[in-house]
Amino acid sequence: MTSAPTSTPAATWARGLLDGLNPAQREAAEAVEGPVCILAGAGTGKTRTITHRIANQVAAGVARPDEILAVTFTDRAAGELRQRLAAFGMPGRIRAATFHSAAWAQLRHFWPRVSDRRLPEVLASKLRLLIPMARRLRVQASDLAAEIEWAKARRLDPEGYAREAAGRDAPLAPRDMAEVYARYEDAKRDADVIDFDDMLALATDAISGVEAVAEEFRGRYRFFTVDEFQDVNPAQSALLAAWLGDSEQLCVVGDDDQTIYRFTGATPDYLTGFHRRFRGARRVTLTQNYRSTPEILDLANRVLWTKPASLRKRLAPTRPAGPAPRFEACDDERDERSAVVAEIRALLADGVTPGEVAICYRINAQSADWEEALREGGIAYVVRGGGGFFARPEIRQALGALRRSSGSADLDGGEPGGSGRSATPDPSVPAGTVAARAPRPHRQAERALREQLSYHPKRPPAGAAARERWENLGALLSLVERLGGEQPSWTLADVTTELLTRAAAGHDTPDEAGAVTLLTLHRAKGLEFDAVFIVGCEEGLLPITYATDDVEVEDERRLFYVGVTRARRHLWLSWAKTRVGRSGRTARRRPSRFLYGLGEGAPSKSGAGTTLALPKVAAPDLTAEQQEVAERLRAWRRERAKADGSPAFVVFNDRTLHALAQSRPRSPEELLGVHGFGPAKLVKYGDDVLSLLRGPG
Repeated sequence: MTSAPTSTPAATWARGLLDGLNPAQREAAEAVEGPVCILAGAGTGKTRTITHRIANQVAAGVARPDEILAVTFTDRAAGELRQRLAAFGMPGRIRAATFHSAAWAQLRHFWPRVSDRRLPEVLASKLRLLIPMARRLRVQASDLAAEIEWAKARRLDPEGYAREAAGRDAPLAPRDMAEVYARYEDAKRDADVIDFDDMLALATDAISGVEAVAEEFRGRYRFFTVDEFQDVNPAQSALLAAWLGDSEQLCVVGDDDQTIYRFTGATPDYLTGFHRRFRGARRVTLTQNYRSTPEILDLANRVLWTKPASLRKRLAPTRPAGPAPRFEACDDERDERSAVVAEIRALLADGVTPGEVAICYRINAQSADWEEALREGGIAYVVRGGGGFFARPEIRQALGALRRSSGSADLDGGEPGGSGRSATPDPSVPAGTVAARAPRPHRQAERALREQLSYHPKRPPAGAAARERWENLGALLSLVERLGGEQPSWTLADVTTELLTRAAAGHDTPDEAGAVTLLTLHRAKGLEFDAVFIVGCEEGLLPITYATDDVEVEDERRLFYVGVTRARRHLWLSWAKTRVGRSGRTARRRPSRFLYGLGEGAPSKSGAGTTLALPKVAAPDLTAEQQEVAERLRAWRRERAKADGSPAFVVFNDRTLHALAQSRPRSPEELLGVHGFGPAKLVKYGDDVLSLLRGPG
């Protein structure tokens, strides 16, 4: 190394630096020169490991603190990293930042050398420029913004987007969306502004395009650590490559099993393919879990059974035994809510603090029911990632639509049109009259949302933001249906008045330590709780109905895995056998395919009403059980092909896949009897395939 040592392992601050690390953590911390790839399973102490490694780089005299740049994905994570590094008391300060904040600092510093124009201001939000376009096109501006961000994450210009976006769940056709993207770029230039995505691209261009800039930057920062590397996108990877130049002084840490942000442009390929990019890279795998009980980890290890056995990280427990995870098949959604609230009360009575309890669900629209259940149960709660259900813009708009349609009481006073709550039927109105045959509130509410908000219960719109808005409106209609069912004499005006009262009451956000947390599975990543309730574990919710191919289904499986691994001691997995849909009708539900084979109490394919729902890619000539096996093999084949860097058919083609599913060979000799499975494939894939054919467990 060219940098002079500034400290030694004997320095006072560094004494006992690596004490307390387990063997794998210590191995990673002692690998003070790159390239190094740390595969860190959930709860295995990855932040502890990388902070000790960075400190050890300084203690060993390999790097000075000001030569190190540590990169995270959130300001909160960067702050935690800085605090932990400062706690060592080492001389000097290490820079820890997000990709965007690091890029912005570099742009401000180098801009005079790369441009004779002033540095443009940063656009606080894309929505300011996109809202006028969205209104003309009658789409959600946030969906337009998301598509532009997806394109920029992949370093695609408008023409590139048009070529690459076929089949995306986008608000507009690729060519139309590309035109919006181009107009947005023109609008930015006219306003002399850049957006947050531009920070990465401009910083990349400045460093890679101007030799003097590159030399100065690489002379300053020589050692890089990147956290959550499974979430890196092509734009971030390009910036990292510009930072590094020819250097290999890079340490990355991540977990491909927690890849849940593909929809933003993130890809785990940089993590799983690190050894191909950096030949001879050192790899350390962390599997000792310090968070969860053995019972929870046993279940978690089963969740990812579709992954090739040779690529699995089996989490090993360090905590004492705890209660077995609970599987609860509930008669309907009310039964599920009652059961969960009762269990939470029991946990609180047993000494678990409210802040250590979380209810996780797949989509934001599900929060409405759980807010109501906890409110009625007298249990304080917080909704992570924003206000409660009634604070959402589309719900406020919908309540306005219902008020206008029903003539219900305005919250400021008065009873418009003479309407109001009539919980007791008017005895002067004989049964069978027009008043007695008034339309159900649910139907009236649906009509109001159709006419005023262009809502249709059976037509989910394209685009994530538009679909979330649609889901929330559907949740409101379900609430209308429930209130109407509980109070058969109520009119739409009565129901609307009740909803407006709840909205006006708001929700006093208590201290998080004193409240149960409600959150989506996506927002649960990075958190942990003593008790985790994953609710609505049903086909259509988990995996979500929009996951239509095996890649998307496996993304959903990893999302479920993230939820499971948030739990320290108590894990509850529940589903409803029937649930009221957006149409107001009660429909039968199936437990999530992810629950099968997870242990005692989990649903089984032989159980009544628990037929496994299969992905749409299943072969029509196979039985239901054989289709399940085929999907298992298909998921493994995809992951194995990716790991080998070869097309899936090289592993084996669909004909062989179906033959394996039909014959279910049990031994190497029987495998050799399957068409397309010869001695070479037996050596390379035999153990994995036999394990997959046996199923989870």
